[in-house]
Amino acid sequence: MSKNILLLVCCALAQVTPLIYQAIFGYGEYYIYPSLMSHSLLIIPIVIIFLLKNRYSKVFLLVWIAWLYVGELKILTYFAINPYFISMDEGCIVYNIYLIFLSIGMLLHDANTQMPMVSEEDQIAGRLIYNDLGAFEYVLLAFPLIWILDFVRNVGFIPILSGHDVTDTMYGLSYGYVYNFGFFNCLSAVLLYDRFLKSPDKRRKTFWLAMLIVSIVIMSADSKRLYLLVSLLAIFVYDKLMSGSMTINSKTAVMVVSGIFLYVILQNIRLGSTTESPFARDGLPLGAEFREYIRAVNEFKPGEIPGYDLAASTVGAFVNSFLLKIAGFDKSELVHKDSAYSFMKLFDSENTLGIRTGLTSEVYFAYGFYGLIIITFFGWLISHISYRLVCVTQKSSLIFLSTIYGLLVLTAFGQSSVTVGCLSVLSYLYLLMALVKRLSRQQDTLPPHLV
Repeated sequence: MSKNILLLVCCALAQVTPLIYQAIFGYGEYYIYPSLMSHSLLIIPIVIIFLLKNRYSKVFLLVWIAWLYVGELKILTYFAINPYFISMDEGCIVYNIYLIFLSIGMLLHDANTQMPMVSEEDQIAGRLIYNDLGAFEYVLLAFPLIWILDFVRNVGFIPILSGHDVTDTMYGLSYGYVYNFGFFNCLSAVLLYDRFLKSPDKRRKTFWLAMLIVSIVIMSADSKRLYLLVSLLAIFVYDKLMSGSMTINSKTAVMVVSGIFLYVILQNIRLGSTTESPFARDGLPLGAEFREYIRAVNEFKPGEIPGYDLAASTVGAFVNSFLLKIAGFDKSELVHKDSAYSFMKLFDSENTLGIRTGLTSEVYFAYGFYGLIIITFFGWLISHISYRLVCVTQKSSLIFLSTIYGLLVLTAFGQSSVTVGCLSVLSYLYLLMALVKRLSRQQDTLPPHLV
């Protein structure tokens, strides 16, 4: 199938999706469906996917488009179980307008950036990367074990293995100091996968694959799923970069299926209902964040969410608590102005859990359509990171960028305060590594009598 024909097919399918929904589900309440107009807007980001040169930008945009469909199916399947009023169309239109400007931001950077040429010999040989990690590699490989030992020492048990619903307590436990650096588990997972890839024989490959699985189990000990999803996305990117080509193959399918399976299983385990079908309870077991975003659009306008301040919470989550205290701010107080806490009691006054609704929701409810400027810059930034990925030659940078890419993909349904909090923790390690490298270079340049 030629590229132009494939483009026309994708645009046509996007356009007629609302009609397909109506034929499949057959609900008489037409407010539950997105409109043809809302899906007409999808044509622009679909066209831009075909115009982008960088395949990592394409994948990012494709995931964000796919999230719309996941959210729509979540609402439609949930409606059969709990048929309360939820009008989907306005929220879908807002999401797709933001999607258009995200894709435009990507295209602006992509059109003005030269794609590096890779020779056929380099594609066959695979990516050549200089290993500059030194002793940090061994620390990161051992980090999941350090993390879980400190976790158990402070908590006294492993929530995911408790056998009952832990959603009411999981955010109120005292996890200890090392827990705050749990995002390093994602770096560890990528390094373990790297060891698996480069092992020369089956025995060692089996060992490192087992260690990777153990690390994934460890990072899920608190029943939260962020690290798991970021790790799988980072491993996907790392695998494609090391192989020298962005092909979708059986390994890709295994990663996608594994991620969805583990996401759903963890949800059931943390609710203490491992035998209950998630479909019978919630419909499609993915997309709850999009459903809550749609509910918010139905009932609130930008600027109307009580206590919500995206800028303050983002700064509070990123900046070190000591520096904030010097400036006269309380980190906890700032973070509690984020979307998760502010949206928490919008629909249930008894709710004690944060509600994630995604970056589009956060920016829209903070700034309305002025937020399109922010999402355009965000698209430009994603394209910039995608080009850095295909040009990087140092192992440390490749691992960091793969992990950051995975984290930012999840902003489709994530929470900005968590995202920038992870980036803040990552920046500490990056600065420490840069300092050690600089001191090592200075040491190497000293005259022998001064060493």
